[in-house]
Amino acid sequence: MNYRNSNLKAVLYARKSTESEDKQVQSIDDQVRIMKEVAKNDGLKIIDVLHESKSAKAPGARIVFKQMMRDIEDGKYDVILAWDTSRLSRNSKDGGDLQWLLDSGTLYGIRTHEKWYHNNDELLFTIENAMNSRFIKELKIKVKRGMDSKADKGDYPKSAPVGYLNDRINKVIIKDPIMFDRVQTLWKKALSGAYSVSELSRIATNELMIRTPQKKRSGGKPLCYNAVLNLFKNPFYMGKFKWGNKVYNGNHPPMITEAEFEQVQKMINPKHSSRPQKDPYQFLLRGLLTCAECGYAIVTEKKYKKLKDGAVKEYHYCHCCGKHPEKRCKNRSVYVAESELVKQIKKELCKYAIDEDFYKIAIKALAEEDDMKTSEQDERIAQINNQISKKKTDLDSLRRAVYTGVITDNAFFLSEQESLKNEIDSLEAERSKVIAAAENWRDKATDIFMFARYAKEDFDSDDWERKRAVIKRLGMNLKLSGRTIQFTPVKYLVPIANYHEELEAKKEAARTAPEQRKKDLKEGLISLWCA
Repeated sequence: MNYRNSNLKAVLYARKSTESEDKQVQSIDDQVRIMKEVAKNDGLKIIDVLHESKSAKAPGARIVFKQMMRDIEDGKYDVILAWDTSRLSRNSKDGGDLQWLLDSGTLYGIRTHEKWYHNNDELLFTIENAMNSRFIKELKIKVKRGMDSKADKGDYPKSAPVGYLNDRINKVIIKDPIMFDRVQTLWKKALSGAYSVSELSRIATNELMIRTPQKKRSGGKPLCYNAVLNLFKNPFYMGKFKWGNKVYNGNHPPMITEAEFEQVQKMINPKHSSRPQKDPYQFLLRGLLTCAECGYAIVTEKKYKKLKDGAVKEYHYCHCCGKHPEKRCKNRSVYVAESELVKQIKKELCKYAIDEDFYKIAIKALAEEDDMKTSEQDERIAQINNQISKKKTDLDSLRRAVYTGVITDNAFFLSEQESLKNEIDSLEAERSKVIAAAENWRDKATDIFMFARYAKEDFDSDDWERKRAVIKRLGMNLKLSGRTIQFTPVKYLVPIANYHEELEAKKEAARTAPEQRKKDLKEGLISLWCA
């Protein structure tokens, strides 16, 4: 069939995955060349040529494809040119979306190098989509079966870890001629017991110059702290590997013995030992503070001091863990007593504390405010719904004008359509915000006043979990700068802190004043609280 006089707008879409599913598929350049020739023979005008290197086995991963589908819905293209239907979809969702575009007439047809697909070819197109989707499922099963078989033979079915290389020709894992000795030296230093994992991480980066295996687009980078920790936990270096739920004896050359591996496990993880462990002390501030200098965790540790009378006193000090891989934090050697930081937290909590009278008035005011807010928000939502309805009516009228031939300027149509869609999206986003605010503001406000009323009492209690809960709620990103905590309080608590001194002064004046004066001061306090 010839389409030279049909004014159909075609888009050429080419895709090739970097994964094993596309080993036998034409390259992107070949796909474009072949389909341009097909379009020329069919008399189709190609508006755009699109291509990407992405797998199609999961929906939503292809950005170019998603944009093309949106453009088709907006009327930009009438025909898709693709070398094969598998280039467009290998999953049921994308295949179903394409089928719907054909069935609804939004898309005139799909042209491959072999045939046309129209809305009356739905059975054939559906079958091919199902075959494309089934191909991926079968491929996954075959790949897993092959990797399981490889593991049974003692060959590691994944990329070799640092210190080893994958021999692509002989399909085996060999020693990395550069990194093997360096990683082995790192293991020896770990076995000496003289270094922490943090120090070993710095040694690996700065002294031994250990780097990850270099690949086309990745690798060649130093090991971070967690990478070094995982290296020492990996049984691959003692000649074994874990695959699935089994541990296999590998064919690769081991770097250390099993006894040495177990020795390092006991060093980096005391729980690995079979010896009974003492109950660990629950440090109050553990995991709640970070260093203001380097951003790494603040840790707490015990120190002991022998007094003149022979007694031993225990102290708890906080300091930066100093695990930054590139610089030594100046706060690493600054130790501050945990009790001193607790005093700072108590002082900060006092700024947000409110009494029982304030709390009762606040809850009552919130109930009255809730009624007013709900009425205002319902009115605003109704206004937005009316605006959305009007814009949708305008959009329908615009499209009807194109279909009936009243509007013939395609550029004008696309511009107006895009403008109306943006306005609708903006109004819907505003409506969502209003609805969310209507649902959340009362709960959030009540929660804030509950915290301000009882936080100080909870922190003064003996309940360890309640104390930690108060610290977490006190503010986000609590940082330790030298010996001082930097607080970033929740924004809703800031007004309470701003009026703290004035409130306390008036409360004290009311407490000591005569009865009539006390009444006047109390009314002034209520006015200040309501503000």
